[in-house]
Amino acid sequence: MSEPEFPNPDQNSFPAFLRGSRKTLLLILLSALILRVVLAVWFPASAGDERRYTVPAINLLHDHGFSSDLREPYTPTMAAVPLYPLFITAVFGIFGEHTLAVRIAQGLLDLLTSLLVGFVSFSLAPTWLRRRAAISSVAIYGCLSWFTAFWTRYILTETLALFLTMLAIAVGIRAVKKGGWRWAIVGAICGLALMTRPDSLLLVVAFVLILAVKFVRHRSVLVVGQMLLFSCALTATLAPWTLRNYLAFGKLQPLASEYGFATSRYMPIGYLRWIRTWITDETYFEVFEPAFGPGSRPFDPLKLPTDVFDSPEERAQVVQLMADYEKEQNFTAEMNDGFEAIANARIHRAPLRFFVWLPLKRILSVWLTGFATTNPLHRLVRMLMVIPILVGGIVGLILCARNRIVAGLLVLVVLTRIKILGYNFEPESCYIVEAYPAIIAACGVTCAALWSHLNQRFRRDQVSPEKESARC
Repeated sequence: MSEPEFPNPDQNSFPAFLRGSRKTLLLILLSALILRVVLAVWFPASAGDERRYTVPAINLLHDHGFSSDLREPYTPTMAAVPLYPLFITAVFGIFGEHTLAVRIAQGLLDLLTSLLVGFVSFSLAPTWLRRRAAISSVAIYGCLSWFTAFWTRYILTETLALFLTMLAIAVGIRAVKKGGWRWAIVGAICGLALMTRPDSLLLVVAFVLILAVKFVRHRSVLVVGQMLLFSCALTATLAPWTLRNYLAFGKLQPLASEYGFATSRYMPIGYLRWIRTWITDETYFEVFEPAFGPGSRPFDPLKLPTDVFDSPEERAQVVQLMADYEKEQNFTAEMNDGFEAIANARIHRAPLRFFVWLPLKRILSVWLTGFATTNPLHRLVRMLMVIPILVGGIVGLILCARNRIVAGLLVLVVLTRIKILGYNFEPESCYIVEAYPAIIAACGVTCAALWSHLNQRFRRDQVSPEKESARC
C-alpha cells in the first residue's frame, strides 16, 4: 500500500480535492464539453417522444398552460411529468425556441453530473485512493462514457434524470453518514427526479431499502425520523403536480399518465404480454408501434425469426391477428384476447424461458449493446467500451466492500434498474442509463488502484538501478 494521498487530514475533503486538482479537472471537463458540443451541433438526433416535451414547453412559454395541443383549446395534459418541459421552457425563454440551445444546455448539465460521479467515487474509495478515483471517474464519465453522453444530443429526459439521480446519491451519501435534515433534501431531489422520469421511482425504492436496512440494524427513533423527513419532502415535491391533475382531470395522478398518452386511450395489454414472451433487444421495436400509435402501419410477423414462434400454427395465428389489425387500423378487445391467449400458452409451455432466460437476455443485451443496429462493428465497439467499465465497476465495489454505506447504495441503485430491465416489456437502453454513473464511480476506484500499483512498480524500477550503482 502507498502513502495516503492527503497527508493533512484537513485536505481529505472533496472541496480540497477540487482546489488541488483544478487544472487536471478543467482539462478533462473542457474535453468533455467539446465532445458534447460536437454531438449537439453536428450530430443532433430526433426522437419520437421529442414533441411530448417541446409542445408543453412552448405552450408554457406562451401562457397556454401545460398542454400537448398545438392549437386552441389547449386542453391540459398529463402525458409527461413537468420538470423537463419546464427546463426546456427556461432555455427557450433565455435563448429563443432553438433546440440546439437545449442540447448545449444539456451538455453543460452533464458536466455537473460528471463532477457528482467524481464525488461519489471520492466517497467510495479508501483515503489513499480518493484523488485518483475521483479523477478517473470524472474522466471516464466525461470523455469515455459515450453511452450516457450521446443522450445530450436528444431532446429527451435522460440527461436531466442522470443529473438528479447522481445529485440524490451524492446528497444521500452525506445523509446516511450525517443524518438529520439532509434526508429531507434527498426526498425533495427524488421528488424532482420523479417529476422528470416516472421510472425514477426505482431511485426512491433504493433509498427506502437503505433506510429500512438502517432501521433493522439500529432500531432507532432517529431512523424513523429520517424516514419521515424523506417521505414528507418527497410527498411535498409531488403535491403540486398531483393537485393540478386532480383539479384538471378529477383523479389523483402523481406521475405521468400510464404509457404516456396525452388522452385516455385503449392499450392492448395482452398484445404487450405476447411481446414479452420473445423480445430481448431493440432490433424489432417496430412491433410496439401498433399499440402506442393506433393506425400506424402494422409490422410484418413474417419478418420475425422463426424461433419467436413455438409452432407454424402459432405463427399463422399471429399473422391472422395482425391482418385483422390492418383492416381495423386499431386493436379490438377480441384481438387483444387472441394475443393474450397465445402469450399464456407460450408461458405455460416454457415458464423458465419467460421468467429466467428472457429476462437475462434482455439485461445482457441492453448492458452490452444498448441499441438496435444492423452494423456488427457498432455492437463490437460498444461492447469493447462497456465491458471494461462494467468489470471495473464490479471490482471497485468488491474493493470497497468495507465502505458498506456508499457501496450498498450504489448496488441498490443498479439492482433496481436491472430488475425493471429484465421484466419490463420494453428492453430499451434508456431504462439502464441511470445505472451507468454508479458503475463508473465504482470503476474509478479500480482505475485508481491500478494507477497506484503501476506507479509503485515504476518507482521500484527506478530505484533499483540506483541501488545497484551504490553497491558498486
